[in-house]
Amino acid sequence: MNEEYLYSKNIDKLMSLTNFEYEKTKANPPGFHLDRVNYMMGKFNYPNKNQCFIHVAGSKGKGSTSNLISNGLSQYKVGLFTSPHMHSVTERIKIDNTPITKKLFNKYFENVWEIVKIMKDDINQRPSFFEFMTLLSLVIFKDEKVDLSVIEVGLGGRLDSTNVIEPTISVITQISKDHTKILGNTLKKIALEKAGIIKKNIPVITSNQVKNAFEAIKFTAQQNKSKLFISNDTNLVKYKNNLENNFDQILELDNKYKFSTSLLGNHQIENIKTALKSIEVFMKTKAVIPDWELITKNISKTKMIGRCEIITKKGILNIVDGAQNLNSSKALIDVIHSIKINFEKIIWIYGGSDGHNSLDTVRPIAKYNPNFIITKSRIPKAKNPIKIQQEIKDLNLNIIELTNSTFDAYEKAKKVIKKDGVIVAFGSLYIASEIIEIIKEIKPEKYNYE
Repeated sequence: MNEEYLYSKNIDKLMSLTNFEYEKTKANPPGFHLDRVNYMMGKFNYPNKNQCFIHVAGSKGKGSTSNLISNGLSQYKVGLFTSPHMHSVTERIKIDNTPITKKLFNKYFENVWEIVKIMKDDINQRPSFFEFMTLLSLVIFKDEKVDLSVIEVGLGGRLDSTNVIEPTISVITQISKDHTKILGNTLKKIALEKAGIIKKNIPVITSNQVKNAFEAIKFTAQQNKSKLFISNDTNLVKYKNNLENNFDQILELDNKYKFSTSLLGNHQIENIKTALKSIEVFMKTKAVIPDWELITKNISKTKMIGRCEIITKKGILNIVDGAQNLNSSKALIDVIHSIKINFEKIIWIYGGSDGHNSLDTVRPIAKYNPNFIITKSRIPKAKNPIKIQQEIKDLNLNIIELTNSTFDAYEKAKKVIKKDGVIVAFGSLYIASEIIEIIKEIKPEKYNYE
């Protein structure tokens, strides 16, 4: 059977599962706990055990940090499980920093999909999308014999599907208020949920945290007798943005190892520090002396789709970012300042998702008298542009147009942009991925959410 056709059919099956990322409603939806995931692992000979894992949680930067660690350790055969994906489901499961092929996906999908029938017959339940993807990734990493796997938490930590693994080290990136209805409405409660990935006597590395979050992590580490390491101990200096060379940031580790990164912004420097400290601690557990020249060279290869990504196409400079809250919008603004962009020449494309605060996200940009196009992505939880307009009306922005697709939004932006103008698209990773697909002419992987 044709691999593309088979892949398409398998994706249709996959999208029939409850998917909290898209907030679909299914009959008999599963809740948040680990009983079902442990049950699933048992049916496949426990791929969550007897493998080498690095487990990464956090509110901000956990995807970037996971990719940085994976690249930094690419002297090994590395598995990487992250979410969400930008253009293809296969991006969620990487080996040696490359998405698995559709052929490999199909091979393992057919086998692992049996869990759906087993669970229906056995306990009258179905796995969620993320539970299934967690099982699929661990089975692939085990059978493909990777040396280690970097596993990114989906949501929270303590009750996340990935928290059935037995890690060599645990990593917690910066914590802020997110998913408050599920994780709690204070930083301390959220931090305790994220710190739920800390295991007995297993080293834990944390990014620079606000006091309440750090205290919660420190408390959990002490309870588990887990040695705590902090990213601040990493001596990493930023030189400048190299505006002549793709806007890359130039960094130096320990006053000795100079390298560049296409990941822009001070928040990414914090992620790099966390990744470097994690690599250092991981290699210490393996009694291996780190080759920092090789590690920094490999880290510099890390690319992140839709994270302050700069794309020049047909004379137009595009900046595409998944910023979806107050802090991430501020970080986006800092990046725009750092690369010397004239704010008066920007056309902004914004689209949000239900559950995210559009007013908070857009507010930092309001002082630049921005010209806005409001749009929506194609996912079910995309926020209606009229609703967004109502939410941000007090900011008195110049709203050029409301559109119901990112394609229409981008076409409008191209028509109204001035000479030497810039298009900045933000609001969610879903908006970012669609705008990138339009600019780069990538055929989208469309899903049936019904």
